[in-house]
Amino acid sequence: MKLAKLLEKDYNIPVILGGGPNGLGLARSLGAEGINSVLTDVKKNFSFSSKYVAGLECPHPSHEDEFIGFLTDLGKKMKKKAVLFVTNDHWMIPVSKNQSILSEYYLFTMSEWSVIESCTDKRKMYGIAEKSGINCPKTFYLDDIADIKNIYEEIPYPCILKPVITLDFADKLKSKARVFNLHNREELENLVSRIINADLRNREIVVQEYIPGGIETLYTITTYSDKNADIVAWSTGHKLRQRPPDAGTIISGRVIPEPRLLEPATKLIKNSGFFGIANTEFKYDKRDDTYKLIEINPRPGKWNYSVMASGINMPYMILNELLGKKQNTVVSSPKELIWLCFVEDFYNSVLGGFKRKGYPEFQLSPGKYCKSIRGKKVDAIFNFKDIKPGLSYLLNP
Repeated sequence: MKLAKLLEKDYNIPVILGGGPNGLGLARSLGAEGINSVLTDVKKNFSFSSKYVAGLECPHPSHEDEFIGFLTDLGKKMKKKAVLFVTNDHWMIPVSKNQSILSEYYLFTMSEWSVIESCTDKRKMYGIAEKSGINCPKTFYLDDIADIKNIYEEIPYPCILKPVITLDFADKLKSKARVFNLHNREELENLVSRIINADLRNREIVVQEYIPGGIETLYTITTYSDKNADIVAWSTGHKLRQRPPDAGTIISGRVIPEPRLLEPATKLIKNSGFFGIANTEFKYDKRDDTYKLIEINPRPGKWNYSVMASGINMPYMILNELLGKKQNTVVSSPKELIWLCFVEDFYNSVLGGFKRKGYPEFQLSPGKYCKSIRGKKVDAIFNFKDIKPGLSYLLNP
């Protein structure tokens, strides 16, 4: 779709910041209701070819003034206020911080910055969780990584190390991992040296108890909470595989009911005052039969389209609320299914992608792989109703 043609529409046009499977999933959910979107990214990608979007390249959000200026100029071209959706922290943080500037031209599908910060800052997030009576792993906080020497004897192994604010941490450390699994003190000390050498010494760090269990014990509850921070729609599922496989981004998962996640998620979202779509991750701890909070991502996640495929159109619901048509009944996803980025998942699991990156233990035979994804499936990219993104992905992966 051409941008000029879409801008002629006399409705509140969604503007989706970020492409890939996340942005494409949002566009397809809205497109199912006959609503086309502007989809922006820092460079053209396969999601631009969706029949539901007008693709538009934009400045990198790290160049905040230029990026906000771009959004302001785009908003001025709309007949009505546009509706902003974000797909990751790079987009969400500058938009949240500049809502007062952008509010003349946009409606926001996320909370104000003070709420977003309380979710993205893990120290604040765990503080809300602990006050809410939500189970959490044993956690240490460090304002200066060099101070870790004071707690070496208290740290259980294996453990996890991650930044309080994840934005750009992995890039500066020249690592593909955002979370580091450490098996002993030697590994921890080596990572501490890398952090100091990368000039990240004064970044706030979390060192956390490792909860035993594989990736299948990592559960996510995707929620839509209204302006009163009440959850009105939710869906649950667990990861099958992620990249990197020990601590990374989902590439396949199973949507499956787990109602036990609703109570802690409700407490966390209500007590943080969060409005919008969120992904809250828990890990099942078989030692005490509980789910322990890992993190909340206060935005739609990479596999957001799995919720649409299982029966709930959260992007359309939030759009309706912003336009005065609020959802009044609580709904949850009724269908079980497999969501996957098939090409990426198959390459890493069966064709040796994981093995070549140093994770041979995650290699699967074709038979085991097929068994792992048995059931109804929805692909993150390939869709016969919107075929061009899949073709574009194959030609320009």
